[in-house]
Amino acid sequence: MAFKAQAKLFMNAFTPAKVLQSRLHRRIFTQFADKVGLVYFGYVDQRSDEHRLVRGLTVSARHRDNHYCIGSYGGYDIMLVERRDTIHFPGKPARSHNWIIMTLDLHTSRDLPHIFLGLHAHNETFYAHLFTKFSQLTKVPLGSYGRHNTTFTGRYAIYTEPAHMLDAEALFNPEVTTIIGESFGSLTAEIADGCVYIYAEHSRPTQQLLERMLKSGLWLSQVVDRSVL
Repeated sequence: MAFKAQAKLFMNAFTPAKVLQSRLHRRIFTQFADKVGLVYFGYVDQRSDEHRLVRGLTVSARHRDNHYCIGSYGGYDIMLVERRDTIHFPGKPARSHNWIIMTLDLHTSRDLPHIFLGLHAHNETFYAHLFTKFSQLTKVPLGSYGRHNTTFTGRYAIYTEPAHMLDAEALFNPEVTTIIGESFGSLTAEIADGCVYIYAEHSRPTQQLLERMLKSGLWLSQVVDRSVL
């Protein structure tokens, strides 16, 4: 056993860091998929029709998806993927992003407004690209339904189309935003295409992070479904 352990360490010393990182990420995603009953597929080509594409605000012609998982949990159809992309915008520095994205299909069949729950900490390149891609997204002024906790307002802003500002604020009322401020950590969310998207931007996934994404996504999906059903 000691010899095998030493041999493994020796081989790892000559394995490129990206390969080791990919193996680590694969282990985290496969363990999580086994735990919650998802099916793990690994790398998927966005130009292939074999798998449903994870869309949302991060979709692009250049992104690369890996560790793709699909299944159902808690009554919701779920997709999970790790997405890498480099965002370019004129006059801004190029920014590399490594997202973990979980999508949950909502039960409601009603058309919902496009809403993005974004962090103040997102870089300028990200927001410049976002507002070019979705030019109608506008920051929602909060306060119509009560005062929001500073644990939320100090970290997040809500964006939607001007015609849906009151709808967005009614959904993300002070009770909901208090829970988000206390439990989401650095997660962000999007409502689009009949889905809830939960985003985490981390260089190294963990079981705890994926579990938080699942818990947060299920809760927010239930909030949305209850508000429109």
